[in-house]
Amino acid sequence: MNTISVQCTLYPTAPTTFSGLIGQARPFDAIKDCDGPTTLMLIYNPNAAPKYGGFKKALFGHLSRPVISDSTSSSVCIKQCWYTSGASGTRLVYDNLTQITKLSAEINCLHWASALMGIVYNFINKHITMHGEPPFPIPKMRFVKNALAIADTTRDTYMLEELIDEAVQGAFVKYIGNGSVKPFEFTDDAAAYRAGFLVFCQHVQYLKTKGLAFIGDFQGESISSNYPYVVLRFGFFRWKLSVDGSPNNNCIVCF
Repeated sequence: MNTISVQCTLYPTAPTTFSGLIGQARPFDAIKDCDGPTTLMLIYNPNAAPKYGGFKKALFGHLSRPVISDSTSSSVCIKQCWYTSGASGTRLVYDNLTQITKLSAEINCLHWASALMGIVYNFINKHITMHGEPPFPIPKMRFVKNALAIADTTRDTYMLEELIDEAVQGAFVKYIGNGSVKPFEFTDDAAAYRAGFLVFCQHVQYLKTKGLAFIGDFQGESISSNYPYVVLRFGFFRWKLSVDGSPNNNCIVCF
């Protein structure tokens, strides 16, 4: 076993609302805007084979106590941004200061996406208050919780996400792709129902932001074999303002 324990300062992403983000209208700071820093141990195997995405690599480990998950699980996905070396052609992780900048942008995207999902549930809850419960189930969906983590000694920097275990919490499903707002077709009724709900979410987001933003590329795991609960891991949102509030007429933010 090559597992190591690294003492880190963790900066959990603070919950927010869409109106709160619009109201502050300033650049996001994953450290200053966190939900209170905390010190704990990050335990993982640095020699394990990482999973590579388009610009992030992922390892898996756990924290000395659960912090960023709604459950009692301390398991986390450990992410860092990487680039290809022009000299060797190998994948290398960025230096610590660059990691903070790039990972903070990733966290900010999840921050905005969570706020956009909040718009939907505010709309639903208001309707329920006025008209009562609907005669059909409403799926409960959210994005993964996350945090910036900085090692106290080396200053190595990571983005930590709560780990969604497909063996326990359901298979990974891509509901809506990034090339079209049309959902994928499903033979499974529950998956088709969730996809339809996500289309509804896009409509609410688009209308409530007056055509400025909506989330796409919905992907995630179903916590239940029926309709109720899904944790979303990936996506993008189309946005006519940059995430710091400045005008941008052609902005697609991916995470």
